Amino acid sequence: MEREVTMPKLGMTMTYGVLVRWNKQDGEVVNAGEPICEIETDKLNSEIEAAASGTLTIVAQEGDEFEVGAVLGKIAVIEGSEIQAPVQKDAQGAGGSLEKIATNGIHLAVQRTGSGTPLVLIHGLASSMSLWAGLDQSQLANIEIISYDLRGHGASERPSGAHTLAKHLADLKGLLSALSIQRATFAGLSLGGMVVMELAASNPEMVAGLALLDTTAAFPQETRDLFFQLASSASFNGMSAITDKFLQLSFSPHFIETNPKMFASVRKGMLASDAASIAAAARMVAKVDLHPRLSAIQCPTTVIVGAQDQLTPPALAEDLVSGIQGAQLHIVEDSGHASPVEQPQEVTKLLAELVNLVNV
Repeated sequence: MEREVTMPKLGMTMTYGVLVRWNKQDGEVVNAGEPICEIETDKLNSEIEAAASGTLTIVAQEGDEFEVGAVLGKIAVIEGSEIQAPVQKDAQGAGGSLEKIATNGIHLAVQRTGSGTPLVLIHGLASSMSLWAGLDQSQLANIEIISYDLRGHGASERPSGAHTLAKHLADLKGLLSALSIQRATFAGLSLGGMVVMELAASNPEMVAGLALLDTTAAFPQETRDLFFQLASSASFNGMSAITDKFLQLSFSPHFIETNPKMFASVRKGMLASDAASIAAAARMVAKVDLHPRLSAIQCPTTVIVGAQDQLTPPALAEDLVSGIQGAQLHIVEDSGHASPVEQPQEVTKLLAELVNLVNV
């Protein structure tokens, strides 16, 4: 069995880090909990500890910059030596922490910030929890924000095989159990929205409120075909074959034009994603149809969509509102398929209002 050594996420805004040095040599035996390398962000230096005892294989070179979740090395694990990855405080010292939590046979990267009523945030396809980095923390007082990287995304483990909604749901339920969260408000974007809709339909007692951002119950056939094409291209030719097309569909032209540095950072992150995992997830979202499940969603629900969303346009949001009893629609102007990135203030306001509503 192997355990990957990956670039950790030390704070909500971190997307890259530099591998400063290895403390061990390639092929050397390391002990669980032992510092094996040092990384650097724009705010601090930190050491990565071995999550298990075993033989180290070095993959990444010192001095290079890597995306959060990138594989730096691998440990051929000595059976029975694995330990829970240590909690790492974020670089801003704001009470947030990054953890690797075991759930459903894999390890997910989880970020927790603040304290109070839990709000669980789930990103979309080919993204990561950094999608939520722009949310205004000052509007989220007395709320504990829990975000995580979906399987195959960001800093979470990248198991081989097909993605299914059932697997993602089991990941989420296992994560909630590990965090001792029995009931929360959930916000999911695109793929993340599909996961939380299924949770609300199958386990209504766990969901106090639901925010569905830039998502749909089912994609129209034309978009399904697009996702199958993207999956095929990624599988055979890697992320470079699909990144530019996918991002052009995900962001509004105005955002791309006026935020070149941020867009370049997002593009760099997507290029570094695991092509096999993204292809598997794309095939999954192309097949999902949650229309039969919508009537089972009974909690307060806010549906949020960018006015310029090309992948899940407002018509698909209206379809959700018509299928979920009492759901409220909010169209975010000047935004595409990534409303928390393009219009973080408005999205934060809507999320805070939902949490406050369900906790009155």
